[in-house]
Amino acid sequence: MKARSTLLVLCLAAAAPALAANMATCLLDKLPGTQNDVAAQAVFQVCSAEHPGGIQAVPQGDGRGMLGFKSGPECTAKKAGDTRNTRAAELIGMACRRLYDGPDWERGVLSPPKK
Repeated sequence: MKARSTLLVLCLAAAAPALAANMATCLLDKLPGTQNDVAAQAVFQVCSAEHPGGIQAVPQGDGRGMLGFKSGPECTAKKAGDTRNTRAAELIGMACRRLYDGPDWERGVLSPPKK
C-alpha cells in the first residue's frame, strides 16, 4: 500500500506544471513559435516577474552538460527556427547564449575581474 501511495505522489508531482529554473529557461520554454511583438513582450514580462534577477542572474554556461546543446548558436538555430517574430527570436538567442556559451575566457577573451 505504501508503494502505491509513493507512486501516486510521484506521478502527481511529474504531472504538475514545471516552473522554469531561471529567466533563460523560462524564455526558451515560452517563446518558440511566437508570431508577434505583443506576445513576445508578454512572455518577457511573465518571465521577468517569475525571475526578478533577470538574465544577469543566470550563470554563464549554466545549461551546458551532456544532455544540453553544444553552443548558443546550435540552441538558437533549433529553438528560434520556427519563430516568426524577430524580437522573440532575439530573446531566444540571448537565452541560448547565456545557457550554452562558455565564459569569455574559454573563447580567449580576457575580461576584467568582477567586483
